[in-house]
Parts: sequence; structure tokens; C-alpha cells
Amino acid sequence: MVRRLPPLKALRVFEAAARHANFTAAAEELSITHSAISQQIRLLEDYIGQPLFTREARGVTLMPHARDYFTEVQASLDRIASATTSLKSPNQRRCLRVCTTPSLAMKWLIPRLAGFQTQVPDVDVQLSTVSRQFFEHAEAGSDVLIRRMPLQRPDYSCVRCLDDYLVPVASPRFIERHRIYAVADCLAHPLLQAASGMDNWPRWFELAGVQVPSQLPGPVFDHQFLCLQAAMNDLGLALAPWCLLEEDIRADRLRPLFARPRLPGPGIYALYRNESPVSGLARQFIDWLGRQGHAATGTET
Repeated sequence: MVRRLPPLKALRVFEAAARHANFTAAAEELSITHSAISQQIRLLEDYIGQPLFTREARGVTLMPHARDYFTEVQASLDRIASATTSLKSPNQRRCLRVCTTPSLAMKWLIPRLAGFQTQVPDVDVQLSTVSRQFFEHAEAGSDVLIRRMPLQRPDYSCVRCLDDYLVPVASPRFIERHRIYAVADCLAHPLLQAASGMDNWPRWFELAGVQVPSQLPGPVFDHQFLCLQAAMNDLGLALAPWCLLEEDIRADRLRPLFARPRLPGPGIYALYRNESPVSGLARQFIDWLGRQGHAATGTET
């Protein structure tokens, strides 16, 4: 099969310019001139038959139709670089790039990573985080994506690693100072909310058969782990996934308020590319994640 490929040098320049959103920064990275960047971009645009960037005073912006193209080009260049490194240095330590949300990284994945490193000592796990709203293009620089909802991409596989549920918690001091005997009692205290789960408290109260006002008391935080930190510091009640609570409950930094009701959560999912130099390692990592999830849900009653 004869592949019709665009100029590879132009692709490399395009990837750097799109990543930096700036021709000057791309020129500095690639050690070429600004005019050479512009020339290669024009060459690629002529080949494709449409513009790729909008030029602005402080840089450039990818046009909407070019965003998916950038994602695929970046991922392809990453795979070429990884495959070349493996071929040149077959005994070199392998690297697995894992991307997830800050809350999952801090509260669930990092406390368990040492177990994977013990099982596979020749692999370095490079962990990065990205907020939920930026997950659409996060796969370009990652081998495994982990998130609390299904992820669907062409040429990728999505695996459910963990069934999960949400429970209300507070610090031991807060529980000792306040009388919280029934679900309705929670409404008299600050209900800590994450911006990504504003409907969780209303759904939990509905599951318990308790009517709530349209405006719930309590602050809103950018990330779930900030809600948990606020709860640990006696600022109110948090409603969080069990997978994010295990370490803090085990250390008695937080305590569940009620055994029931439990609000079913979306679970934890992992996404990986089917055809890549590290697809086998990615699947090994995801299988390990699944065993951690089964162990966690199997020990809590």
C-alpha cells in the first residue's frame, strides 16, 4: 500500500506551532527561524488545501477543523519517537504516560502506584493531570487516560476498572461537635460541593426521600480533593466517591455519616490506544487498576 503523506518536516513544525500557539516559540524549540516556520505551515496548508491557523497579535490559534488533525499528528509523532527510542535502546527503562484528573491522581492512583512499580520495576509511570473540561484532547500525549466516566475514541479501547458510589463524610471533630442523626439534619450544615458534581447532593437527598431547597448551603470548589480537604478541616460535609475516601477514612481523617443511602457513581474507566508501541504495557497497567478496584469494593461493606 502506497501511503500519501504530507511533508514530514511540515508536520513536525505544525505540531510545535499548534502546541505552543505561537510561531516564535516553535521556532525556538526547533532551532529554526520564524520565517522557516511560516514557510512550512504554508507548505502544509497548500498540501491540505485549507488554512490551519488564524493569525492573531500575540500568537496563532488552531482553526476548529484543524484541532482533531493536530491531536492525531501529535499522537503519531509521539509513537514514532517512542518506537525509535525502543529500537535504539532495547534495554532502556520503559515509560508509561498516564493522565487523569487531579482528584483521582491524588486520592486514588498515587496511593496505589508503588504496588504497580513493585510488580513491574523496569517501568517508569509518568503521571500527569488535566481538568475534566480539557480531556477531549488529552490522549495525544498519554498512553492511558483514566476518568470517572466512559471515554470513547476511534482506535481506542475503554475498560471499566471500578464500580463506585458516593457517600457523605465529615471530620471526626465536626461529627462530635454537631448533631447529625438523620439525613435531613445535613441541611443545617455547609454542604461542600465540587463544580463538576453540582447535582450530587440533590440526587443523594432525593435517594433518601428528603426534599431540598433550590439553593443548598455551602461553598463550591474547583476540584473534589479541595472539598475533601475542606471537610477534613471542619468546614462542612462532603459527598464524595468511595474510591477517593478510602485513605482518609482508614486514617480517620474523615468518617462516613450514614451507611445508606449510597449514591451510585459512574465508575472509573481507562482508555488506551489499541495499536501503539506500549499498548501491551498499557493493558497490563489497566488490568492492575482493575484488580485494585475489585479489592477496594470487596473490602468495604
